[in-house]
Amino acid sequence: MEIRDEPEAPHIETPRLAILFWWYKEPEICADRLRLLRRLNPGLPLYGLYGGPLLPGNVSPRMPGLLDDDWAFSEDRGAEWKWHHGDLMISAWYRERGMKLEWDTLLIMQWDMLALAPLRRIFGNVARDEIYLPGLRAIEEVGPHWWWTRPDTPQHDEFVRFTEMMAARYGFNGPYLACQFVTGIVPRGFMDVYVANPEPELGFLEYKMPAFASCMGLKLLKYPELDVVWPMDIGGKDKVTLTAAKREIGDALIASECLKPTGARLFHPISRPFPSSRFGFTAWLARTLARRALGQA
Repeated sequence: MEIRDEPEAPHIETPRLAILFWWYKEPEICADRLRLLRRLNPGLPLYGLYGGPLLPGNVSPRMPGLLDDDWAFSEDRGAEWKWHHGDLMISAWYRERGMKLEWDTLLIMQWDMLALAPLRRIFGNVARDEIYLPGLRAIEEVGPHWWWTRPDTPQHDEFVRFTEMMAARYGFNGPYLACQFVTGIVPRGFMDVYVANPEPELGFLEYKMPAFASCMGLKLLKYPELDVVWPMDIGGKDKVTLTAAKREIGDALIASECLKPTGARLFHPISRPFPSSRFGFTAWLARTLARRALGQA
């Protein structure tokens, strides 16, 4: 089985798609992910957002020759803030760099996401008024269990304040949804509204972004084949290819999916090295299948 490259598009797509690669660690692994994204998605601009710690002298790591635009978040913020407010790093990228770049719809790829097919093939045609936020569920469904809305946490009070702000400022009273932001597809118009929020640090991105999308009347895309499993549900699943839980997707599962014509081609999290070339992938697949045959994978 071979990962087939996407043929060069003969004309500019409408809307214009671009990839935002969001990374903050493991530069060697990220470089290979970028090579793979480039090989499978020729013609799509590949932009970088680095959100990790700066090097001595406030210098940011770079990916020379691998990105069409390379930008780093340079505000003095701790790791906890960045995890809580990852959306604000994307907003900062948009204000300072992304607004000037040529794209209509942005495919956000985190560094530990592994895509083994062209993104156009995975996500299909996306219109200008469509947005994809993975794993959408009603707040009422997850609220009693999810840390960010559970009634016995300080975060619940923040969620209530956020809903009050949305009602007072935007006239939005729900319904409220929550997502698992391991990847995403956002149109430029969404970013224009999102960065104008006067209370950007109020709330958590995984319910903030669905709320703004619903408030704007955007179509919320759903991909039944991309089953994003919430951490609270992971124990009851035999096969997990996409999750926000800290649970690496194993080689044996990736290989078995790649052997199926309609198997999964998007995996998260994968924080270990993975080959980016056709030859390297073929060799990896052969080794993985051999280990599986011996009961070692």
